[in-house]
Amino acid sequence: MNYTHLTQEERYQIFTLLREGFSQRYIAWRLNRSPSTISREINRNRARNGYFAKHASKLARRRHCSNPKRIPDEIWANVIFYLELQWSPEQIASRVSVSLHSIYRLIRQDKNKGGTLFIIYVSEIKERGIRLS
Repeated sequence: MNYTHLTQEERYQIFTLLREGFSQRYIAWRLNRSPSTISREINRNRARNGYFAKHASKLARRRHCSNPKRIPDEIWANVIFYLELQWSPEQIASRVSVSLHSIYRLIRQDKNKGGTLFIIYVSEIKERGIRLS
């Protein structure tokens, strides 16, 4: 079975079946979900007075942000500026609020587009065993 998030309709079914007194195993069977999925859903999204579908949907939406954080272009401009000054990615990561992984990903993407940022770091990258292609 492929993993998918619970829908709002499924949450309303969970709410209704719980109110009618059915077990979590039965609810899982009815929804064709794993019993642990139902258990986790109820425990994570429970309000003080019990499980409510509307409250659960709101909490789940808050937890699962649709837009991941993006690094602003100004910060990337700073990273590229420091790379052109031949700073190491470690030095840049300590100075600018970007992870080391993101800087190496930028260098790799630049190389794949035919850029030249990677040329400065070929020896360092070979030492670390970091793959650019």
